[in-house]
Amino acid sequence: MEESFSARPLVGRWLELELRRTRPLTWLGPGWAVLCGALASGGLALRGSAVLLFVFSLLLGDVLLGAWRALWLQPDWRDAVRRAVANTPAWFIASDEASRWAIVRVWRQLARRVRFFRTVIFPQIDSLVIGMFMVGVLALSVASVLGLVPMVLTLAALALALIEGQLPAERGADLRALFEVALPWLIAQTAFGYFSWLSLFFVLLFTLVYRALLGLSAARAGRWLLWNNLAQLVAALVLFAGNAPAVAGLLVLSLLAQVLWQTRYRVNRDGRAYVQRIQSYVLVAMLATGLALWL
Repeated sequence: MEESFSARPLVGRWLELELRRTRPLTWLGPGWAVLCGALASGGLALRGSAVLLFVFSLLLGDVLLGAWRALWLQPDWRDAVRRAVANTPAWFIASDEASRWAIVRVWRQLARRVRFFRTVIFPQIDSLVIGMFMVGVLALSVASVLGLVPMVLTLAALALALIEGQLPAERGADLRALFEVALPWLIAQTAFGYFSWLSLFFVLLFTLVYRALLGLSAARAGRWLLWNNLAQLVAALVLFAGNAPAVAGLLVLSLLAQVLWQTRYRVNRDGRAYVQRIQSYVLVAMLATGLALWL
């Protein structure tokens, strides 16, 4: 219910910022990707500047970008706009005014559309617009502190979230995986001034793993098991070839444990339960890979 005019304070702040802990299905997500990216850079240490970079990267990759995506994808404002448009009288939208001059007709149509947006649409999305504007400004401000490359990656993340909102859930999940794993990892890594093509290769592999887990939790699609196993197996083989046999062995053991849980998944087809059970193995695999890239 909207707050009454008489109940509003006479003086005070304009905007309200509410922070609360979310409860995701797993610990996998942007926050963990930021940690792995910081470790992979080799710059994470108990120094003031390093800790500050990590905190800024975590704030940007998990909190601010997550808030931007959540605001844009929430269904409330879309439903409110549809109801407002459906309840708008036809005479308000249409116009029977005629003129011989084309420029006059165009001007009247434009003025009518602006009035329609101002009186019907904007009251339903004013909080959304203000919220996204503030979150976007904060995200770009933090990214500018981290450097040019994190700034470019942040702009890409903001754009990906907007595109995701226009796609069906199945296709949007591909962009979500990039948004929640690849970009936070790369933002943290480049914030510490490090980048390599090998690191990008592993980032894409674990983005594929995350996409597979999203697919398994949303639908009974057995093909995502294959992609999950294949991506982690390739990561282990590349690490073994790169003189990191201990980490490669850890990834193989992690994958074997997941394969054992997959036998139960094939019986009950409960993807959400399967993802929740094997999340710790994927977390360890990502963390170990980040450490291997550091060392």
